[in-house]
Amino acid sequence: MRFQSSLFILFLSVFSAISVANEQPCRSIEWARLENNRDVERMKDVCEVRQSLAIFVDGVNELTFPRLKRAGLINIESNGLEAIAFPKLEQARDIYLSGSDLKVAEFPVLETVSARLAIQERNVQFLNFPSLKRVGRFILQGCLNLEFVFADKLYDIASIRMDGNPALNPASAENLKSVTRVMSAEEIAYIQNAQEEMRLFKRKLLEKSLTESPIRPTGHPTHFDSFGLIKSYYEWYPYEYDRYWGAIGPWGYWLFFR
Repeated sequence: MRFQSSLFILFLSVFSAISVANEQPCRSIEWARLENNRDVERMKDVCEVRQSLAIFVDGVNELTFPRLKRAGLINIESNGLEAIAFPKLEQARDIYLSGSDLKVAEFPVLETVSARLAIQERNVQFLNFPSLKRVGRFILQGCLNLEFVFADKLYDIASIRMDGNPALNPASAENLKSVTRVMSAEEIAYIQNAQEEMRLFKRKLLEKSLTESPIRPTGHPTHFDSFGLIKSYYEWYPYEYDRYWGAIGPWGYWLFFR
């Protein structure tokens, strides 16, 4: 048994050494501006962009950056681009996504966006940040089809702005606000007005209940969600998550990220 164990350990050591030897070198560059397929090919072995990565490639449906782990600024604005993935990106200073064609954006191991994460995409339906923990300024603006933001590990947003997202699930929006440290004056005023309206509404309900006889019970159990209107984030989660995997399935990303 000892001989077999030693042989197994030796095999693992040799296999690891071969894997390291066969691994392609990892490049670190200052900046990159991608405007065509040739520029994209040059990024295949890049693991760090210290300054800025500008992605302005038109006429390409899908882009993947397989080795990029760290970046300063990532600016994505490409006509016709429908899906983009950063399977190894762990941290960035700024990330900007803007345009009208992008439907899928995958960041499976992204943990920190220290300055600004700004998303202004008309067609993106779901955003999945399964590893994201900290964001400086979080902006969701003009995302007309955005329905749900998955952010299970997110615990710290310095400030947030959300407007022009008519399809965003209220429970998902509240989940983001709950981990936000600072909000703008307009957002604070909006929340205060909503709270005041809620207090007046509750007062009217109380006054009405005192003047009317109680409702006769039906005998059936009834369950209310928060405020009687909005389901919690995790009540919506299974339904929305299943729809999310259906949305990214045609791009095959589930083979790598699930």
